[in-house]
Amino acid sequence: MCLDQTVKLFPIFEIMKNVFTALAFLICVNAIAQLSNESIVVDGLNREYLLYLPSGFNSTESLPLVLNFHGGSGTATDQLYTADMRDLADDQNFILVYPNAYPDVNWNNETNWQVVTSGDLPETLPNPHSDILFIDELIDHLHTQVNIDLNRVYALGYSNGGGFTFDLACRLNNKISGIGVVARTMYAESYDNCIVTHPTPVVTILGDADYISNYDGMTYAGTLYYYSSNATNDLWIESNNLIPTSELTIIPNTNTSDGSTVELYSWFSEDECIELNHYKVIGGGHDWPGTFGNMDIVAHDIIWEHLSEFGMNGKLDCNSSDVNSINAESSTKNIIRVLDPLGREVNHTTNQILIHIYDDGSVEKKFIVE
Repeated sequence: MCLDQTVKLFPIFEIMKNVFTALAFLICVNAIAQLSNESIVVDGLNREYLLYLPSGFNSTESLPLVLNFHGGSGTATDQLYTADMRDLADDQNFILVYPNAYPDVNWNNETNWQVVTSGDLPETLPNPHSDILFIDELIDHLHTQVNIDLNRVYALGYSNGGGFTFDLACRLNNKISGIGVVARTMYAESYDNCIVTHPTPVVTILGDADYISNYDGMTYAGTLYYYSSNATNDLWIESNNLIPTSELTIIPNTNTSDGSTVELYSWFSEDECIELNHYKVIGGGHDWPGTFGNMDIVAHDIIWEHLSEFGMNGKLDCNSSDVNSINAESSTKNIIRVLDPLGREVNHTTNQILIHIYDDGSVEKKFIVE
């Protein structure tokens, strides 16, 4: 046990006591798991987060980082109890962080994650602060303070936090190794501004009866705000150069009273070094499976199970998967025909699903946004 005993000592011994107390504290930090409230100043704002160091943490060992984002109007503590990964962090030896969104002055000081440049779409206002900058600087700070492994930085989130997780994968792709998103498709702004610079594994979990994050996306007053689940998956299939045909796995219905079942759709690269996994919860609502809603899977467990196999260049045991090299290789092919899903030849090449036929005989499905 790490105890502080107060004893009356001469000054020299008091100094020695303070030294030993400091050493004892460091030993305790390295010997037990701990959850702490932390903060950093970013762009003049005090940004808060929960930090969990796994049991046996030793700063000399570089560990993976998992960032876990709460939903709209929520808090880091809410997400901790929704997706409590502390036992998993102890078992798998990774550092766990639950960031807090900053109160949004545009929305009654609600704690919502800010996405891209909000204000370009009707019914939205310009962002009052940059959450991307917060996470960018937080990753650097954690690397300095607790020696995170920059090759293995994973992000996951729920609802609005899931939408922000997509945004991180698009706008901070150089620092995010892979993502998991629950109960959200991609915001239109994230989708339209997405730049992927390395193989990025993605896990999505969404109920087809989620009426807050609609499976088919959301259009209001003629404006698209969220893309559909299918369009979201298509973007990551394209960005990661995955084979466009999915593999279907029926997840065992271990809980027959939760009113839902789960289908897993998986897409892989030819070398199987990068992948996309989509868990479709049939009958599922705006839930976090394993905590509430569907109980056949535990959302945070399966996200870690998938993402933990990957680094910034694909699967940790692969060396060949690289988006830039694949794109360079594919650039030598020439398109000879462009067809729509009905097989009709088309000239308009944006804002629709297209079939590209190349002169080497290969065929690719694409979704290009203007």
